[in-house]
Amino acid sequence: MPLSLDQIQRLNPWWTNPAWRPGDDLHLSAAAESPFVWDPRPFDAQDIESGSVFTLRGPRQSGKTTLTKRLIAERVRAGLARRTCFLTLQTISGQDELQDAIEAALRLWPDEEATWLFVLDELTFVRGWANVVAHLHEHDRAFRRATVILTGSSAYDLTGSADILHGRRGPSKRILDRLHAPMTFRDYVAARAPQALPGDVLRLEDLLSPQGRHVVDVASLRTTELTQYLGEYTQCGGLPAPVRDMLQDRQVAEATTLALWRGLAADIRRLERNETRLEKLLARMVVGLASLTNLSDVARDMDVAKPTASSYLDLLAQSFALVVLHQRDTKRQGGPSLTKPRKLYFGDPAFAAIPSVLAPGGPVASLPDLVESILAIALFRHAERDALAHFREPKRLFVWRSSDGREIDFVAPLGDGTLALESKYGRRLDGKDYESIEKAFGGGVMVSQQTVITDRKVMTVPAGVLLALLG
Repeated sequence: MPLSLDQIQRLNPWWTNPAWRPGDDLHLSAAAESPFVWDPRPFDAQDIESGSVFTLRGPRQSGKTTLTKRLIAERVRAGLARRTCFLTLQTISGQDELQDAIEAALRLWPDEEATWLFVLDELTFVRGWANVVAHLHEHDRAFRRATVILTGSSAYDLTGSADILHGRRGPSKRILDRLHAPMTFRDYVAARAPQALPGDVLRLEDLLSPQGRHVVDVASLRTTELTQYLGEYTQCGGLPAPVRDMLQDRQVAEATTLALWRGLAADIRRLERNETRLEKLLARMVVGLASLTNLSDVARDMDVAKPTASSYLDLLAQSFALVVLHQRDTKRQGGPSLTKPRKLYFGDPAFAAIPSVLAPGGPVASLPDLVESILAIALFRHAERDALAHFREPKRLFVWRSSDGREIDFVAPLGDGTLALESKYGRRLDGKDYESIEKAFGGGVMVSQQTVITDRKVMTVPAGVLLALLG
């Protein structure tokens, strides 16, 4: 359905209402009334003034619209209301409708000198959107000078659009495709109990350094509190609505979990896929969480052929609800092995509750497995240079398995070495696990529930402490 000029005006009330304030906007007023403050800034002033075309992708209901509305409010305060355009595109399906809407805005106030900011919200499923952006960049002087932010809840369309937009995305030398991820555990602690938050943030490469070990010792003084908050985070994750439930009621409402499901299912329907198969895949992920699995097992439990199972894994990864960790393939210069068993982790722990809400009595993930899944996401964010493109096949974070069957949950290349990390939250710390890490990698990290040992080659760190330090 095309957007009329009247509809476009209603989406941009700051154009004609000089008294407009952020509190008049539904997204911004809801954020202001939230029991916590979370203000991620994926774009800075240099980005907004760059005249470049950016994409911002992340899970549904992760706050993408709210953060772009904050950018808009800043532009309005700076006197740039008539050069700031927000278009929500959930009702637009084709490129002609998209082009008409953008051109309608561009025709307004043609004599203004300032450059435009266009926020095109939920663009993912508008067919041919990249052709429109490329065409206007080539043929409209005002649009060529504009900064454009394209938001979406899936990355499935980025590969095809990259070729069309090549050379037509403006002068910025910065990363143009950006990920808006849910709140980290550190973000959650900052909202829940800021006094418990460690003052330091550690990089992975500094974790085993003398200074890193000292930082762990100091942060471990808060182990009891951080362990409690981690238990809460395994239920709510980092998406704003479940976090709000947890902070207000100490539990996530079933209605909130169902809303997460509806978001995933909506994307599946738009791609003409089957919701029942998606539900089976999510249940399979809960049952096999933190365990090595292969594509044949996933296909069997979904009751589909292997290519179909693989396509659903792709869709979940493109929707940021799934990260697949592969074993490292030494024959491919250290890249992922796509034939060996791999592990499936949730992109946010709140997704793990969906199967049991959809089907009472359905599978429920264990606390240790959820903690391992959270660790996987935290390490993924640190290790992957281009996280947006690598949820399906991370290039720098792997599962390790020896020829005699020994397994280490996570290995990541760091400089000239490798960081090995084993999750033993809620499980017995076994001397053989320490031996495996030390023998294979010379040292590493054992993640515990409460135990702290920082003066050995394999350092033992409570999960809550480690996650709070990783940021």
